[in-house]
Amino acid sequence: MRNFLFILLVVGLIAFGMTGCERSMTKPVMDAITSPETPTADDPAAFAVALVQAAIDLYKTEGREAMVAYYNDPANVDGQWYVLIADANDLYVAHPLVPDFIGTDIKGIPGIDGSSVGANIAMTTEEGRWTEYLWPNPETNKLEQKRTWSIRYDGYLFGSGYYQAWTPDPATQPMVSKDDPEAFTRVAVLAAIARYELAGLEAIATYYNDPANIDGQWYVFITDENDHFVAHAPRPDFVGTDLKDIMGLDGSPLGVEIAKATEIGLWIEYLWPNPETGENEQKRTWAIRHDGYLFASGYYVPGPEGAESAGDVTTDPTVN
Repeated sequence: MRNFLFILLVVGLIAFGMTGCERSMTKPVMDAITSPETPTADDPAAFAVALVQAAIDLYKTEGREAMVAYYNDPANVDGQWYVLIADANDLYVAHPLVPDFIGTDIKGIPGIDGSSVGANIAMTTEEGRWTEYLWPNPETNKLEQKRTWSIRYDGYLFGSGYYQAWTPDPATQPMVSKDDPEAFTRVAVLAAIARYELAGLEAIATYYNDPANIDGQWYVFITDENDHFVAHAPRPDFVGTDLKDIMGLDGSPLGVEIAKATEIGLWIEYLWPNPETGENEQKRTWAIRHDGYLFASGYYVPGPEGAESAGDVTTDPTVN
């Protein structure tokens, strides 16, 4: 029955007979709609629009339940291609790559650089709009520039997009004041990723292991794809050890929590020595994966609240 319904979807999308319509719904929709008469990934902008239209057609023919089930299935991610959907209240109902987003407001999802990406996507209307931002490419596991087409239909927001190579220059990262420590932390991490893209792992390991590159309370630490430290200037004894073996000052599995970081980033709070003051203070660290490696930096919370006892480690699986 599902195969038959999927055939109806394809016919409704392209409005002509097509060979291969017997494909199972376990096949990605982008594979099923490709034909000599429809856009291909060689024209990524047109292809993204076609994928979104296919999702709308599925909703029109089969309803919300079928749409949500189909587009939350990771089997329907094809390389860089997938569809995201939010309801009339801008709450995610489908995102096959980040299930933690389901039920959250798309307007509250910032970009990797802290920009208002979700809010910009949510500004779309029945006419549709394009939004460009930095986001992890699921095909390469690297941060890249993404261009997403989003459009409203029956109140729902449907979106899909494509990636373009990101060639960052560490010398041209945005200037951010330390008065905004969260933004400054993000820039420090993105600058490290830019250095990696420019010079490779060995070069950045040398750079970020140099104590001269500790900037007051700020430093960057890096692990390889096996979570082994390759750079940690304040603690050179960490290099070569497993991040997951690092315990918090209260004995909590701190390293295990940091290692949970994904390509969209993770904020984590814990008690840790501040290299600028020499005191144990509450630290807020942002960690993110890029090309399998983990890049992280953080800042210390000033004032009495920053000097609290250790307590539990707290994490936020989304970028905030």
